[in-house]
Amino acid sequence: MKKLKIILLFLFFILACQPIEQIDKIVFDNNQFANFNILSSSVEIDEIFEKKISEPFIGYTLPIDPSQRIVNWVNSNFKPIGNENIFIVSILDASITQIEFENKLAKNFDEKNNYKYELFYLLEFNLFDDSKNLIASTLVEISRSTTSGMYISIQEKEKIIDDLIYQGLADVSMETKKQLTSYMENYIL
Repeated sequence: MKKLKIILLFLFFILACQPIEQIDKIVFDNNQFANFNILSSSVEIDEIFEKKISEPFIGYTLPIDPSQRIVNWVNSNFKPIGNENIFIVSILDASITQIEFENKLAKNFDEKNNYKYELFYLLEFNLFDDSKNLIASTLVEISRSTTSGMYISIQEKEKIIDDLIYQGLADVSMETKKQLTSYMENYIL
């Protein structure tokens, strides 16, 4: 009887020590996005967007907010090539919101209330000559959203938000390539 208790205790201990599910982090590698060689002497970033520090905006709660992700992307993927012209990327909006909503299609054991996360980017690309005359301009606008349950772990929430921002950057990169090819093709290598 004593051996049985020891075996059961040992099995209980082994089963209780099972590893906790690990959530993989999203890696923001800007090299996976399109690169742009601009015929200009410099690439400047003008962050016009004012970060909002109130609900439903949550960008200020993130370690790296969506506007900083855009700054990192521009710094990594836009290279000036030339001795004249100035290329300016203006960040007009880079916001992410979290809104609670009622899921009317929820089954018996599903959560009735969920969160909807919405990401919005609005960028303006301007190319000026050395006399500050506008040569070419285009706007890039994307929005993307996703949902989650209200009662998820902090790690799951961070992964959902990071994935949303990463997918938003991929959308921005593709749309930027399309717009710059259309409106600034003579100044892109």
